[in-house]
Amino acid sequence: NESVIIARHINAFLNEYVPSQKSRSSHTLKSYQYALTLYISFLETEKRISAESLCGECFSRIIIEEWLQWLMEQRGCSPETCNNRLASLRTFLKYLGSRQILLLHLSEDATRIPRKKEVRKKVKGISKKAVQVLLSVPDLSTKAGRRDLSLMIIIYSTATRMDEILSLKTKQLHLDAENPNVIVIGKGSKIRTLYLL
Repeated sequence: NESVIIARHINAFLNEYVPSQKSRSSHTLKSYQYALTLYISFLETEKRISAESLCGECFSRIIIEEWLQWLMEQRGCSPETCNNRLASLRTFLKYLGSRQILLLHLSEDATRIPRKKEVRKKVKGISKKAVQVLLSVPDLSTKAGRRDLSLMIIIYSTATRMDEILSLKTKQLHLDAENPNVIVIGKGSKIRTLYLL
């Protein structure tokens, strides 16, 4: 039964493949889970296709395109969110095609679906004066104040992600160097050396 095969592959994809091959991040796993949940929900509510009657054709290009439209119109998703959901579904279909050769065409068709056009947002930073005021707030006579100022300087100087900052170890800080710096381990275990003020 094709629905049982697809259900088993969804389970293996989420519980084995993604954690071991794609990412150990719980956020990434949740993103894949949510995208597939949304897609199955769309099939059930809009297409009247129950989980028990899933088949390869449920993942055809035309249905995926309708799903993307539904995400935008019914759920109010932004183009960026739609593109993320599409990327998650494509990854699953690529996995499915590698395990079920007769379903490989689904992955090929999904890669031809154009991404939604994203609106580039202009980023406005805060002024130097505002930064100075912000950095003057911590009370340097207390241990907590010195800690807060250090954290603020590192965040401001390096523009790193919060999870990168929170996973820093003291051995990654080189404050006595000629040019004080911090070594950050980012996404995909990429190592970057970032200089501090």
